[in-house]
Amino acid sequence: MPRLGVHVSSAGSIINTFERAKQVGAEVFQFFLRSPRAWKAKDISPEEVETFKKLKKSWDYIMVHAPYLLNLASQDDSLRKKSVEVFLEELKLCDLLGVDYYNFHPGTAKGISDEEGIRNIIRSLEEVFSTYTPKHTCVLFENTAGEKGDLGKNFEELKKLIEPFKDLKVGVCIDTCHAFAYGYAINTAEGFNAFKKEAESTVGIESIKAVHCNDSKVPLGGKKDRHEHIGLGYMGTQAFRLFLKDPYFSNLPYYLETPKEDDWDRKNLQTLRSIL
Repeated sequence: MPRLGVHVSSAGSIINTFERAKQVGAEVFQFFLRSPRAWKAKDISPEEVETFKKLKKSWDYIMVHAPYLLNLASQDDSLRKKSVEVFLEELKLCDLLGVDYYNFHPGTAKGISDEEGIRNIIRSLEEVFSTYTPKHTCVLFENTAGEKGDLGKNFEELKKLIEPFKDLKVGVCIDTCHAFAYGYAINTAEGFNAFKKEAESTVGIESIKAVHCNDSKVPLGGKKDRHEHIGLGYMGTQAFRLFLKDPYFSNLPYYLETPKEDDWDRKNLQTLRSIL
């Protein structure tokens, strides 16, 4: 059975994430270690670390999402260097906390070709992994929606990014909204099967470790990252039925990143459970 969960706020303390996830009925959860749009990290005390590790023993598949500011593909050396530093800092902390997955958007090729951007991402990650090899935390490359400069938008690009690190703890997190917005027709049986077949022939289906579970505010191939509540966007409920009932995808953790409005986290979880 899939584990269903949400993205929760870590405001106040990372310890608060557990109770916030519990309150909406989540079985797994994701959070940010810092504001997603800020370079500066909040201080985390040794006491918080120890408390987090104790609470973590009762939870599986906790994921941390990297800040949006990171761009490992950048041709701007100072931005790329800063991105590597923050990535490394957060990865070390994730490993210390016992976090299962560290998820990130591969990067944006601004002013350069996609090929050069991919080379920059690989070079950046070589710097990270040559400095630190995680013992527990698995690094997940998230597929993107295909907006201008987006890298990791399809399985061919994800394969190029993952291949140099296949002997390390790396994998893929599929964002359903991004996949649909890029052009994968995952809301039909035929499109979903083609999507899965492409995954199998490129990155390998076993490399997919988690799913960001979001409907889309843009139509198929709209190439914009706009999340919607489950069943209320262009994807409808069929895409989620196909994922949740699939022999492989039914064993993965799912994380909602839908708009934070009223009691919608709980409602979206109920929708997914009704599909199951």
